[in-house]
Amino acid sequence: QTCCHQTRHAATRRISHGSSSNLPAASPAMFSSSQMFSSPAPAAQVGASPDSKRPREDKQTCLPVTIRAMEVAIAQRGDTGEELRFFGSEPSALILVAAVESVVRQSTGLEMSLNDATGRIKARYFVTDGETAELDRITPGAYVSAFGSLRAAPTTHFSVNGLRLVESADEVSYHMIEAAHAALRLQRPEREAETPAPKKVAAEPMADLTPQKVEGSPAAALSTPTPAAPASTPAAERPAASKPTGQLTGPALRSAILAALREDGVDPNEGLAISTLCGRLSAATEADVRECIKGLVDQGDAFETLDEHHIAAV
Repeated sequence: QTCCHQTRHAATRRISHGSSSNLPAASPAMFSSSQMFSSPAPAAQVGASPDSKRPREDKQTCLPVTIRAMEVAIAQRGDTGEELRFFGSEPSALILVAAVESVVRQSTGLEMSLNDATGRIKARYFVTDGETAELDRITPGAYVSAFGSLRAAPTTHFSVNGLRLVESADEVSYHMIEAAHAALRLQRPEREAETPAPKKVAAEPMADLTPQKVEGSPAAALSTPTPAAPASTPAAERPAASKPTGQLTGPALRSAILAALREDGVDPNEGLAISTLCGRLSAATEADVRECIKGLVDQGDAFETLDEHHIAAV
């Protein structure tokens, strides 16, 4: 047993010495945790924001304009070669409503001269299949609504991407209003509406809420005499109402005038003088008599005879 134990022990030592000679010595750095998680993240990913990952969206704007606005945009750009700007913006498409002055039909499209009362511009439209029937209705004198872009080469012209005939005259007015409104909005951006602050109600002074102190005893304050109401003026002392000088008015006065004109002593051809008639009718004023006579003449019950101062009954 002692020999077997020594033999196994020697074999074990040979195996361990042989295996350790072929493997590299282990270093503490191989099992360091810093080597397993030390790979830094890319700098772009660390500093990247969520918005940078989103694709950029191109803004597609369509602006209603006039031909005069096109001419101003061309003049402001000059020979710089920059993009055309309308009131500080770069629209993707332009909308124009104008009258057709002339049309030249070609196999590939139309060449038109448009006029919207603010200017005149050439327009070109390339025809696609199936549009010939609709384009035959575009004649000189017709109004069209077109959208497209403004080109400066080879000459200044409006490149039309689509157009149609105007169906109502209101479209022309509406387009001019929209063009003016869009120009104002671009030049004068709207400010956010501010809610006005509520008005502060001034507090009433405390003097009005607190009763005034009365000097002396409370009994004296309670026994303050109440001013008596002024005595009524006797009826005899009241000024008498002015009585009207004339009591004969209305239908009674009308009947009295006709009766005076139809008396036996009055000549039907000469009639009666108005002054004499006023003297006989002392119960009425002269103004009422003349007004009543005027009414009789207008109604055909009396007429003027010698002159406008003499009257006779029919």
